[in-house]
Amino acid sequence: MKRRSLTIAAVLLAAALLPNPAEGQTEGDEPRAGALNVYLDCEGARWACQTSHFRTEITFVNWVRDLADSQLHIIMTMEGTGSGDVFTMDFMGRDDLEGNDDQLSYSHSDTDSDDMRTQGITGLLAIGIARYSVLLGQTGPFVVNTPESGERRVELPPGLQGDVDDPWDYWVFRLGGEVEYEDEDLKDERQFSANLSANRTTEMWKLSLSGRGSYTKATGQYSDGTPYEDVREEGSIDGRVFYSLSERWSWGMEAGAATSTRNNQDLSGDIGTGVEYSFFPYRDWTRRRMTLQGLVYARYFDYEEETQFNKMSETVMEGALRWGIGFRQPWGTANLNASAEAYLHDPKKFHRLSFGGRLSIRIARGLEWNVGGSISRIKDQIYIPLADLSDEDILLGRRQLPTDSSLRLNTGFSFTFGSIYNNVVNNRFGYGGGGSRGGGGRGGF
Repeated sequence: MKRRSLTIAAVLLAAALLPNPAEGQTEGDEPRAGALNVYLDCEGARWACQTSHFRTEITFVNWVRDLADSQLHIIMTMEGTGSGDVFTMDFMGRDDLEGNDDQLSYSHSDTDSDDMRTQGITGLLAIGIARYSVLLGQTGPFVVNTPESGERRVELPPGLQGDVDDPWDYWVFRLGGEVEYEDEDLKDERQFSANLSANRTTEMWKLSLSGRGSYTKATGQYSDGTPYEDVREEGSIDGRVFYSLSERWSWGMEAGAATSTRNNQDLSGDIGTGVEYSFFPYRDWTRRRMTLQGLVYARYFDYEEETQFNKMSETVMEGALRWGIGFRQPWGTANLNASAEAYLHDPKKFHRLSFGGRLSIRIARGLEWNVGGSISRIKDQIYIPLADLSDEDILLGRRQLPTDSSLRLNTGFSFTFGSIYNNVVNNRFGYGGGGSRGGGGRGGF
């Protein structure tokens, strides 16, 4: 089904002129007989997955807890752009609406307020849902609650307003900093951090410049009164350029420099280039992806202490192959990643092999199971100091510990049963008051 911005804009304009809630809709959170049953999967949209807000504002449907009870399945995902994010909403009809699939997208700028983003997402979500309510035989008006009762504004979301003049030529700049201080009887800690970035994203090019740094100093004393001091300095600067060669091929280049107390590096620098092949079109990224990357780097290291290989500095070449696949479908999500990296002067001795993934499956009504993990063979820690690590280094995590392998596994399940409807929103005592008896910022209830 073709989707045209002009068509969407017309629908948005019509929706904006519909009667307000007081004129055309009876408020209420009870299940609505004959209303469309909607199941929303928006975990892929991260912070924008504000289900309570959607249920409060879009009240002409029944929100259900389980996919099996729905007539409309919506998958919402999010991708970052150079100046904000774009949200993709895939609408998939079920039961009597089987075969009626659609897709809408909403873009916003980083300069938009949180309320502007939320209202824009909610409005477009409601318009997509309204189409399926009509297909089900319902008649309007389909009203979305507005921030202020009675207020109706004819305002299209960014991306549907036609061409705009951009004096910044797609460049977006960010600056940030933070100071943190903590004082206790036996421990004082202060931390200073700063970051900056510049990004430019177009259909053909993606450019990124970033820098960050932090200084942390902790002082205190052990139980026997012996004082200690822990100082950590971390910093990096990176530049990346990616170019779209074709529908499936991309080329990239990156360079950077860093300093790290934990990794025994006074200074490190690298420059590299590589290509990526996408087995699926990049436009399908939010629903399915499979890519293969081939990269080569030149890396320089200047160490704080002599390494276990009797080096104070060195320059090495590194090659890497990285593969990844991921799916987000009605049955759940699956992601697998594998990589092979090696220093080219002696790849048998200095290399790293990694494999990991996560699977989340809807097994039956209300029953979900997830499993994830990763395993790595690690033979590339050329920066480990020659001198033995002290107990303080190990306990405080001041130094990277030597290891030949790494294994992580996790699994779990959730089972929900009871009423299929999920319309009611009750925000009473939604946030606790002051500190709790146990401390740590938990609410008092």
